[in-house]
Amino acid sequence: MKTAEGLPKTAEGGASLIETLVAFGLTVAVSAFALSLFTFHQRLARAQLDDSFLQQAQRTAHRELRRVLRGAGRGGIARPSPGQEPRPELAAFVEKEVASGHPVGAVAAAEGTDVLVVRGVMNGPLYWVGNSAFDPASGRGWVEVRAETPGGVPQPLSMLQDAGEAGDDALLLVAAAGAAHAVAQITDVEASGRGPTRMLKVHFHGDPSRGPIAAAYAAMSRGGVWPGDGMMPVDRVGVLEEWRFYIRPGDPGSGQRSQLAKARFYPGTEIAWRRRKSSLVQPIADDIVDLDVTIVRTADGRRFTANLVSTARAGEPAAAALRVERTASSAVRLRNLR
Repeated sequence: MKTAEGLPKTAEGGASLIETLVAFGLTVAVSAFALSLFTFHQRLARAQLDDSFLQQAQRTAHRELRRVLRGAGRGGIARPSPGQEPRPELAAFVEKEVASGHPVGAVAAAEGTDVLVVRGVMNGPLYWVGNSAFDPASGRGWVEVRAETPGGVPQPLSMLQDAGEAGDDALLLVAAAGAAHAVAQITDVEASGRGPTRMLKVHFHGDPSRGPIAAAYAAMSRGGVWPGDGMMPVDRVGVLEEWRFYIRPGDPGSGQRSQLAKARFYPGTEIAWRRRKSSLVQPIADDIVDLDVTIVRTADGRRFTANLVSTARAGEPAAAALRVERTASSAVRLRNLR
């Protein structure tokens, strides 16, 4: 049908092709903007969540590091002999920026990170000794420890008994008034009595020719030799521990994330505690990718401080925009190293 002017008549209320394309384009643009906004907020929420997780991981890591470092040297293993310099390296030292494959027993630390080594009586008490005996010729001796001191102070004996039953643990012997110390290999334990009268008789051997463990312990005795001068009578004893803190590298194939872990060794040796691989891999916190430790000595040589810096990272390794990284630092005064 034609109008009076001779032009074709269009359907009333309809839309032309151009109008439809414009409307479609606007819809696509608005949808794309909404999708990008949603993606942005999703990434922001994920980044905030990752940052919260990393912050908690670093709190956990620094709390454990500070706790163990406060016990570094507890029992007096860093104390010098008269006229000698202190031996702080017996209680705490750092293997800086280790190479690829650096061994921590049967496992390896991440390349370029630090490994912190700490020794001391950290997770158990220093027990007061009731009686003791030592034969310098054979290197053998024993100490008696009761569940309650003569003054009525309880002494939980479980850690000392476990160490004695397993054998090979390091017994730190401290002479009266802390004037000297020696480290010996626990060989046996005898238990008797009940309740407050319960007593342990712990046998030890200090002959360094018995093997690598005994030799390592003898080298940590005062002056670097067993048994050390002025060793008797023994005043207190404790179980000497060695812990190493390291970064365990991640493994994308297995989904294992980088983490701060700790390993326990027989002190001064490369032998895992209880000779178990599980002693070498005790996770502390995930997503910790770097550990930097510096032990600073004051000018007078009497005070030491450990400065700790950790780096935590989460997110997609291949995309820097999707990674979240945090750095945390803290300091610990090493009170037992002077």
